[in-house]
Amino acid sequence: MKRVLIALTLLLGLSTTTTAKHQPEWLKDAVIYHIYPSTYMDSDGDGIGDLKGITSRLDYIRDCGFNCIWMSPCFASAWQDGGYDIIDFYKVDPRFGTNDDLKKLIDTAHSKGIKVLLDLVAGHTSNKHPWFKESCKAEKNAYSDYYIWTVGKNYKKPGPKFVNNNYPRDGYYIRNFFEIQPALNYGYYNPKPNHHWEQGYDAPGPTAVRAELKKIIAFWCDMGADGFRVDMAQSLIKSDNKNRDGVRRLWNEIFEWYNAAYPENIMLSEWSNPEQSLSAGFNIDLLIHNGIGGKVYRPLVCETTDKMVPTVCYFNRKGEGQVRAAMEQYTEIYNTYRRIGGYASMPTNSHDIWRLTRMNRTSAEEQKVAITLFLTLPTPPIVYYGEEIGMRNLEYAPAKEGSVSSRNRSVCRTPMQWSTEKNAGFSTADPAKLYLPVDNAPTFPNVAEQLADPNSVLSYVKDLLALRKATPALGVEGEWKYVGDMDNPYPMIYARTLGTEQYVVVFNPADRTVSSTIPAMGKKAEWVFGNNASLAKCKTGKDVHTFTMKPISVAIYKISR
Repeated sequence: MKRVLIALTLLLGLSTTTTAKHQPEWLKDAVIYHIYPSTYMDSDGDGIGDLKGITSRLDYIRDCGFNCIWMSPCFASAWQDGGYDIIDFYKVDPRFGTNDDLKKLIDTAHSKGIKVLLDLVAGHTSNKHPWFKESCKAEKNAYSDYYIWTVGKNYKKPGPKFVNNNYPRDGYYIRNFFEIQPALNYGYYNPKPNHHWEQGYDAPGPTAVRAELKKIIAFWCDMGADGFRVDMAQSLIKSDNKNRDGVRRLWNEIFEWYNAAYPENIMLSEWSNPEQSLSAGFNIDLLIHNGIGGKVYRPLVCETTDKMVPTVCYFNRKGEGQVRAAMEQYTEIYNTYRRIGGYASMPTNSHDIWRLTRMNRTSAEEQKVAITLFLTLPTPPIVYYGEEIGMRNLEYAPAKEGSVSSRNRSVCRTPMQWSTEKNAGFSTADPAKLYLPVDNAPTFPNVAEQLADPNSVLSYVKDLLALRKATPALGVEGEWKYVGDMDNPYPMIYARTLGTEQYVVVFNPADRTVSSTIPAMGKKAEWVFGNNASLAKCKTGKDVHTFTMKPISVAIYKISR
């Protein structure tokens, strides 16, 4: 009966909420730290980060206030797309160590109260994967239908996703992103009879691939992993409809099994559409720089043109941004995930998008103002490594391992800066052998110096995370509402409330003094946190609060009734 109800719901284009309601209790207090393993910490001096290096820094991660890490792919890879071209889903890549090293990392993290999320590349493999090599053979075998192939090459390709090749198999295959990433065959939503390459959801090939996906998930969960971030989670079913009913059916099936087998584990989706992803069963949808999330992230943090050239955004000292479109969109997103269950978290950035310093947010005060947004929203915060110290985007970093020059993602993947020692404390290797160069500025942000500075970005992040942990209204259970004047965008103001607890967060990233009045929420407004108490002032009248914020300031006020 349960399967019938899910199928009927999908057929009608409605949201399925059966699996999305499952939320482990620990997720309410989760604060997630995103690590790119190749550049976090090198333990053996070869110039590339590794799992032992990450393990050696778990105390630092915990002491910052993070209790969950998410690592970009660490599985055996051909390294033509930063690890997202996998050649063995059941093996750690030798550059990072061994499966035993990952097991030790997980066990050590757990002993320190830290959860570990891996990166699940579900939609494709490397073209060097043994499955694909078998699928390329002319003779039929167990892996022939693990991928999507046409019959014959002596005609025009059916579309741009089909790849020319010299493999023995007489046909074109479909890529998922780069040509070296053949798409796994999960089937088509509504196969066309005249398209011989389109197989249905329950065809033998797609059925076998779904079973393989469960095996991969189980393998790492049985080792102790606490869940996954799923790459391109919405892309698995081909020619899906607008509501993504096909892929939601697939994930509902996966989660029906997953939640029963691993009830304390979670999954994050790279989807950026909470209505779809959370109803598919994901615990967290990532609001990133594309999809629906892009309508919030871009205008606030890094609004760009089609050519990916930075233009005006709200968190910029010029103070020329707007908030109406972003806040109206976020309000809709907030109402959606509160209704369905689960969360829609906006990461500070990621291995795919520029660091927060990209928009000339070079001063510590600018960085504090910007990162406060991500740490005071009503979802589990997600911070990309190095953002807690204000690491710079290194525009001179060479494009590497799939970071093509037209979209050089290497600029935000450079080594973590631990100290002023050789290679910023990342590695003992000769600098020429580093995976990517370190910041060559005469002075650069680093952990050692910032730990000793109570006014540093790192000290600010630690203190704000401690405040969030101690203040339920600022956590995931607290309600969120935009209360500022959308037509007077500076300052930006939103409220966080839970029961009788009331707080407002007030932002002024502009290089000028600004003021705004909101209806009074109580009799008294007390400053409790910010980059500097002297930069913010609130005057409470009979019916209003008036906030006056000096240049580049942020403040959290507690409102007493």
